[in-house]
Amino acid sequence: MLPMERAPEPAESAVEEPASQEPVLEAIAQRERELRQSLIEARDALLRRDEEIDRLQSELGARVHGSEASSEVTGFEDRPTLEKKVKRLASELDARDRRLREQRMRIRRMQRSVPMRVRARVAALPGVRWIAARREKKFKRAVEAAHEPGTQK
Repeated sequence: MLPMERAPEPAESAVEEPASQEPVLEAIAQRERELRQSLIEARDALLRRDEEIDRLQSELGARVHGSEASSEVTGFEDRPTLEKKVKRLASELDARDRRLREQRMRIRRMQRSVPMRVRARVAALPGVRWIAARREKKFKRAVEAAHEPGTQK
């Protein structure tokens, strides 16, 4: 016959009383609060850093483009890229200047044409000036009436 074995006794440490678990739970909760606070502070620091980076990029853009309100530069660009942009913008500016000069020349030609000279002389007549002034007053009143809060058009 085999010697009788004793049944294992339940370990006292495995089954602790709730009163002894409270300090452990409190320590865990405290650590969780600390970690949560650290996470919030880290997120705030990242947001502040991002705002600072945005501010510095806009300042850089203002310096590169010569205006304080420039928001076109979103990152650092190398010199060849910036030179290409400058050349492209210069050519666009030249094209606009050419078109503007052409339009001014057309307007001058129209103003010097016979029909426009006749119109200018007729407009200088006293009766015509009176009619034009009256029409202008009516137009201004209509515009003011349209901008009044109670009217809809």
